[in-house]
Amino acid sequence: MNVMRGSIVSILAAIICSAWANLPDPGTCGLDVSDRIYGGNITGLTSYPWTAILIYREMGQNTDLFHCGGSLISDQYVLTAAHCLDGQSDDYMLDRIRLGEWNLLSDPDCDENQYCNEPSVDVGIEKTITHEDYDRVTILNDIALIKLNQSVNFTETISPVCLPMSNLTKNKNTDDMVFTAIGWGNTEHRNGTYEYGNTHKLHVHLDGVDLVSCNKVYDDEITTTQICAGAKQGKDSCQGDSGGGLVNAVDGFYYEYGIVSWGYGCGKKGTPGIYTRVTSFLSWIQNNMDNTTVEHSDKE
Repeated sequence: MNVMRGSIVSILAAIICSAWANLPDPGTCGLDVSDRIYGGNITGLTSYPWTAILIYREMGQNTDLFHCGGSLISDQYVLTAAHCLDGQSDDYMLDRIRLGEWNLLSDPDCDENQYCNEPSVDVGIEKTITHEDYDRVTILNDIALIKLNQSVNFTETISPVCLPMSNLTKNKNTDDMVFTAIGWGNTEHRNGTYEYGNTHKLHVHLDGVDLVSCNKVYDDEITTTQICAGAKQGKDSCQGDSGGGLVNAVDGFYYEYGIVSWGYGCGKKGTPGIYTRVTSFLSWIQNNMDNTTVEHSDKE
């Protein structure tokens, strides 16, 4: 009987692992090995290696438009906001994804000591998947996946962020978290400008805000499928990217808990930013990644 029970447990464990086979384990994901510190909000050369830039093109313009960001979550998928894929047409569309970027004006990226990264990588798009219940008015279900047209190799500057799938990470109280938002300040999708937000990758630390306090600012518009963070003067995800990740480190590995979605203004005291809560959409993410059919078990 014990042998049979042990066999059943092994089989269940294998099924659970296969269900999340497209997503890497901590140690492959969530790594930040940068040991270089820069002034202000500029990140290290190799910091947050999952950070992706969505590059758009507009008809008649030979210019790359950096209007949104995202996060690499596997060797072929980028997680972003649904609103970053909204409004595309023959005149304006997402062209490709850039990984391994730090300074938009240089390639390769080097610091003052001539320590250099490998060149950034531009990858084409096989398909995009927007949440079927995304609402452009309420901006609920603001989540989407981008499947790259090829798998990418993980390096010091290109590797995925973890998703909070285990009970330990999934059930953490986000109200008490100090998050990090990362990006180049590309906060407005199709914003009518050809300027990027900043030349260098930035990061900003943001305190979680509970839903009750947040809804006092947003007139009860915010739901449990969203996260509120920020509300300190001059600190907001406008120093990151729309569609980019809101992350927190657990036991030394970074997990994405939020996706930059929307907010009133930018960096206003007492006004938190709004983020899509990733843990509310774990099943949706997995069900929309290819070659997976088994639901994830919450039993660890």
